[in-house]
Parts: sequence; structure tokens; C-alpha cells
Amino acid sequence: MQVDRLLYPITSLGFGRRLVIWTVGCTMKCNNCSNPELWNSNPDKDIDVIDLVEIILQTTKNVEIDGITITGGDPIEQSDELFKLLPSLSKITDDILLYTGRVYEDIIKSLNSKNQFILHKYVSVLIDGAYIDELNDNTCPLRGSSNQRVIFFDKSKKAPYMDYMNKGRIIQNVFFYDTLISVGIHNRGL
Repeated sequence: MQVDRLLYPITSLGFGRRLVIWTVGCTMKCNNCSNPELWNSNPDKDIDVIDLVEIILQTTKNVEIDGITITGGDPIEQSDELFKLLPSLSKITDDILLYTGRVYEDIIKSLNSKNQFILHKYVSVLIDGAYIDELNDNTCPLRGSSNQRVIFFDKSKKAPYMDYMNKGRIIQNVFFYDTLISVGIHNRGL
């Protein structure tokens, strides 16, 4: 699986203290995307799913983790690896938030029944839809643009996510190696 970075603790992409995984590769290339550096596939960023799980287990071993967020790029573009990864992540947390530029209905059509099951069993919340800059209304902390949907597969997670969304957008700046990364859903024009 091609992964650019793992960061913890992130509080600006879902409620609580989260581990966030940024995958590499997105063919949608939305205008004013927040992560254009992750569009192009990069074999140098490839890591075996088993090794990735081991790194995640080591990272989260002695810390409080409320959830995992998977974003990118577009994780769905690496669906084979993603659907191998999700069951292992569920051993760490029962809250997995997944971002994709694809719409849910198209994703379901493209998946076999086993992967449909994995998606619904292990992903708590799906944020779907392409980012459309003109529809960035500067409001929802989980969506970049108003066409995107917040889909709850695990209804028990709805209340904490709604509480989180009622607080407004949060931006968290993190130094990653020698680079400053601004994490969260940004207002239009930033």
C-alpha cells in the first residue's frame, strides 16, 4: 500500500485523539485539492500491509486512541490493500473514518460482496464525493465541500461525530520531518 505519512495525535479529522493515515494516489485531481502532493502514485512509498499494521500497532501501543482516519490521495484507489488493512485496524479501535472522492453508490458497484461486507463492518463513517472548491461553504469540519456526504455505517458513532461537527472547523499544524503540515478541513481560499 502506498502511504505518505502517519500522524498521531490528530484532533482535526474526527473526534478525539486519532491516528491519521494518508495514502498516495488520486486520479480525480480536484481543483484546489488540499493534498495535490499525494495525487501521483509513488512506488517509493509502498509498504506491505502487514508491515504497515505493525508500525500502527507500535505507534498506538501505549497511547489513548479514539479512532483512525484514512485519507489521501484516495484510499479507494488502493482498494485491494485497503480491504486487507481495515480488519486489522479494527483490533486497535472501533472507529474508522474513511475519506474518498468517489460516491458511495459507485464504490459499492465496484466492490465484490466480500469487500462490501468489510466496508460496512469496519468503517464507521464514510465521507464521499469529489471536492468542489466552489461548494466549500467554510462550515462542516468533516467535509471540504457541501456536495460531500457524511455517511454513518455505525449508527452508535453518530452522536460523538455530531458533537464534533457542531464545534466547527479545526486546523492543526504539525511538523513532519522538516515540513509544516496543516491538518484539517480548510476554509475556501486558504
